[in-house]
Amino acid sequence: MKKTTLLAGASALAATLGFSYGQAFTTPVGYHTETAAGGGAFTVIGVNLVDAPLVSSALTGVAGATLTDANAPDFTTILAEGSDYSIEFANGQHSRITGNTANTVTTATELALDADPANNSYIIRKVRTLADYFGADNSAGFLSGSATEADNIWIPDGEGFKKAYYAEGLPAFLGITDGWRLVSTANEDQAGFGIDFTKGLIVERRGAEALDLTFTGHVKLTPTDVTADAGFTYLSRVYPTGSTLGNSGIAETALRGSATDATNIWMPDGAGFKKGYFAEGLPAFLGITDGWRLVSTANEDQTDFPLTSGIIVQRNQDQFDITLTPPAFYADL
Repeated sequence: MKKTTLLAGASALAATLGFSYGQAFTTPVGYHTETAAGGGAFTVIGVNLVDAPLVSSALTGVAGATLTDANAPDFTTILAEGSDYSIEFANGQHSRITGNTANTVTTATELALDADPANNSYIIRKVRTLADYFGADNSAGFLSGSATEADNIWIPDGEGFKKAYYAEGLPAFLGITDGWRLVSTANEDQAGFGIDFTKGLIVERRGAEALDLTFTGHVKLTPTDVTADAGFTYLSRVYPTGSTLGNSGIAETALRGSATDATNIWMPDGAGFKKGYFAEGLPAFLGITDGWRLVSTANEDQTDFPLTSGIIVQRNQDQFDITLTPPAFYADL
């Protein structure tokens, strides 16, 4: 089951949030539901909604990873201790925030921004956590237990995966109390483990039945830069509805060619994966003209083939950057 609902317009918005030089700032809200297959299956999903904007403004200064906004409200009163935050820009750049003063933030990575600080409009949001997505008490309904018995959520970390599970009812001698844990960190509470909005997740569902997971939040309306930094990179499509192979922006930087040498986009279909690629420059006798194709459908045009909530990018090339673009109708939301 996959269901997406967006609510746009003042009467449908859950709240008026954030700051923009004293003006109210709103974004559309909605929800989408993804189904994790049961019986030991692995399901690739993405969470395609983000947290509410806390600040919406424009910079007044840029010095490397230190970004200044002299007009913003006091960051020290907005960015709470113990939570992670990210800053995103209209050009697609984004980064986690590693520190702040009253009117500056420091980013984890130095971003490529406009030379004129005033052209760098931004949004700051809270980075959502395991508890935000799935409930502090596992209200999502995952099978709980030990790391080897419970459902596992695989979260890419650039070097492989962190695996999260909900521990419950374990013998006292194991020293693992109830709550969100990582397989690699024994009894450390991981309810606040942050998951960047661009990450694709794998749900390893050990429960016998399929599990519907419903996510709520705000719609990101601007482009999003991501990096295919592994041979197989797990990504969220970011945008909850309307994204296709053709309008996603992937073709701008993906390697083109045949099904075997081009960048492949893996999209789960319940029975395995559909694999899309951008065909270009192939010999005429193959009968495959330029454009988006699926490995399984020869020369059928797949420009409008919908992206799934989570995708896997099989690079077939060196690390490269992708700017994911929102569907055109998002400009009217």
